[in-house]
Amino acid sequence: MHFLPFRFSLALLFCLGTGYAVGEHADPQYFGTTLDDKTLETIEATLFMLSTNPKKRAAFNTTTRNRTVLCKTCHGEDGKAVKPMTPNLAAQNADYLVDQLRKFRSRQRYDFWMTSLSQGFSDEEIINIAIWYSLKPEVSSATGDRNLIPKGQKIFQEHCSKCHRKDGKGNKGYARLAGQQADYIVKVLKAFRDRSGHRTNPWMTAVALRLSEKDMQAVASYISHLK
Repeated sequence: MHFLPFRFSLALLFCLGTGYAVGEHADPQYFGTTLDDKTLETIEATLFMLSTNPKKRAAFNTTTRNRTVLCKTCHGEDGKAVKPMTPNLAAQNADYLVDQLRKFRSRQRYDFWMTSLSQGFSDEEIINIAIWYSLKPEVSSATGDRNLIPKGQKIFQEHCSKCHRKDGKGNKGYARLAGQQADYIVKVLKAFRDRSGHRTNPWMTAVALRLSEKDMQAVASYISHLK
């Protein structure tokens, strides 16, 4: 049996008890990333430096490419996943990636490989890896069931677009979903629904509990075809 933290339980009860669409009043301070101001400033400063200093960007690319050599086994050379039920990282929001890598490292989010791998990353390396992938060109998996796309679009606009935007590219502090592999989206939704401890977010759990298996497949198919 999994016991939920008091704050999580209270937030989940609030989400499930409301009559409006889940996500309508989502606050990034509580349901997006949990990054401190210093980290956010470092991300912005690094992005600015890379955009204005070609020499430093070349050095950054070389160093970070070497540090991500194991990542490409699952996430591909340029951030497009090469294994099933694995997320694309290309063009993912940098602050979201930093937050998730830190959560893997601290075991707030658990996956055997990612949790193990992240133990070897310093804070600086996590920021650099996140930025490295965020600057990769956008990709689209276009997987799932095309026949379910209209239904998936309706679900997405009702329950997901407030935080992840109508185009699926995510507000600041939230994940970019556009173009993800459909099977990965279903996997994540089930993890939130089942409260297994692999993923923890009360708002997402509240959303996932409202979706049937068919609903999950539909919204995943729609997301996967977004560009």
